[in-house]
Amino acid sequence: MAKLVEVRPDAAVLDLEDGISRGELAAARARVAAATASGGPVPLAVRTHPVSSEEFAADLEACGPGLAALVIPKVSAPEEVAAAGEALVARGLKGTRLVPMIESAAGLMRAHDILTAHASVSGVALGAEDLAADLGLPPALPGSSAALLEGRRAALAAARAALVAAASAARVAIRVDSPYLSLLDVPGTKAEALAGRGAGFTGKFALHPAQVPAIAEAFRPGPEEVEWARAVLAKAGRGVQRAGDRMVDEAVVRQARVVLSDEGS
Repeated sequence: MAKLVEVRPDAAVLDLEDGISRGELAAARARVAAATASGGPVPLAVRTHPVSSEEFAADLEACGPGLAALVIPKVSAPEEVAAAGEALVARGLKGTRLVPMIESAAGLMRAHDILTAHASVSGVALGAEDLAADLGLPPALPGSSAALLEGRRAALAAARAALVAAASAARVAIRVDSPYLSLLDVPGTKAEALAGRGAGFTGKFALHPAQVPAIAEAFRPGPEEVEWARAVLAKAGRGVQRAGDRMVDEAVVRQARVVLSDEGS
């Protein structure tokens, strides 16, 4: 919690799934219970085991009223989201939001149904490494050929585009990209975060505190974008106009509103 005060991410995800061994689960759940009893310095989410896991019920039991969101991993069917939503209500956590993680081909193909399966869904997250494994993609290694890496990037870019489209159609505004695995490579973190923003994601998981400022900067519109957006909105409602050398119509106005929404104006 002290590190959260120092770094100030938009939210923090307490992990009970892949990052915790079975022998550490009881202690991890106790930490979750203490942290979510009243909330923290930033909104707190918990990543549980999959809904189908025998561990899910105990994970949820550890969550207190200060829980802002439940991140449910490896979702492949809408029934899992519906079950998680009903479990939240039964636990007395009706105000807690759901964030399904799409980490398989089956989940990606049913993403729209998954994101509309329960009213508590407010976000979606991509698990790119699990998805890559499910798709049979080769690993990205330092010695891998450029052509192989480009093929892998293209496949995951297509998956990202499909997920963003499903989220947009489902009116799910929070879209969280996978973490960058090189923990201390700040330029690489920022570059991948910028690519995610360009693809339609609104945030990115961080695995290390050093990644948080780079991600925050990447998802914050720059001064030129803000200036452009304000110039566009100044001409809104007057039919087709020009802002600089660019045509301004309703589609461009909508993009400008997104920029200013991200900037906080």
